Amino acid sequence: MEATLTRTRPETNGISTADTPTKASPGHYLRCIEGDLARVEEILVQVTRSDIGAVRDISGHTLLSGGKRLRPALGLLCARLVGRDFPKERAYAGAAAAELIHMASLMHDDVVDSAPERRGVPTANSLYGNGITVLTGDYLFAKAVSLLVHNDENLRVIRIFSDITVGMTEGEVLQAAVARNPDIDMETYEEIIARKTASFLAGCCETGAIIGGATDDEASRLHAYGLHLGMAFQIVDDLLDFLGDPKKTGKPLGTDLRDGRVTLPLLHTIRVTDAETRQHIREILGRGSLSDADIAGVTATIARHGGFEQARRGAEEQVERAIDCLGRFSESAYRTALIEQARYVVARDR
Repeated sequence: MEATLTRTRPETNGISTADTPTKASPGHYLRCIEGDLARVEEILVQVTRSDIGAVRDISGHTLLSGGKRLRPALGLLCARLVGRDFPKERAYAGAAAAELIHMASLMHDDVVDSAPERRGVPTANSLYGNGITVLTGDYLFAKAVSLLVHNDENLRVIRIFSDITVGMTEGEVLQAAVARNPDIDMETYEEIIARKTASFLAGCCETGAIIGGATDDEASRLHAYGLHLGMAFQIVDDLLDFLGDPKKTGKPLGTDLRDGRVTLPLLHTIRVTDAETRQHIREILGRGSLSDADIAGVTATIARHGGFEQARRGAEEQVERAIDCLGRFSESAYRTALIEQARYVVARDR
């Protein structure tokens, strides 16, 4: 699978389609854990069956709304990769817990962002209201912890997931604190996406490795793989926000910009453009409401200054660093799947 974003059509309206992600899908490489993922799905259905009808309905709505199951897949692949042990029930519980934490975080994010849709499906908060959605998100997080605490061997896993959750919250707060600020530096941007996205994927890989009996060195390498993968994943999300197909991404173009988020393509542009353009971008970010024309204008400016290409290269570099972390592991279907997963991250269109 080609790990690039390639030109497929001529340039239009100042935006080069070289910056438009190509179509991609996870494909056959996850077949090596197909049975494992099916069992995790069964567990997710079981643990979201509450006696309280509203909790059951909201949890089920979120569960069935089309998630990628990336986090469970990473945990299972890393558990299988190390090849020493595969305690099935622990591995499945850890993978399911990761997805429950992810689901809870998405529900809370949608409330904070007042998002009407996610992945083209109405969000829980738009259907059921903010208060009950937040509470159901809390319920899912508690269920994740419950899955893990019944096994005394999971203390290290629980600590990692707890630290991840703290970091995700801090990342969201930091992102909100610097919203509409075009003068943030690269270090702040990287800290935000590391806390919000990358550390979670790193933790999924590390906990999967631990459950599978990894040595400390192996667990560290797989943590690093997940961290680089997560950085690439978020950078591609930044690109898709400007260049993706809303029918596939499930959200309007320029959502981040409307919310005042200065993501990597814009950050690159601000660093290289002239003072007049920077001031214009600052004025747009400062507006309470952005028009479609505002979004189109900023998008064209980013394209003109190579911001999309620079961000794409940044994602590809992170993917190569992720793949390098797998170099000391023996050849196997699981190692191949992790390599292909990394390549899929930069080739995906949703």
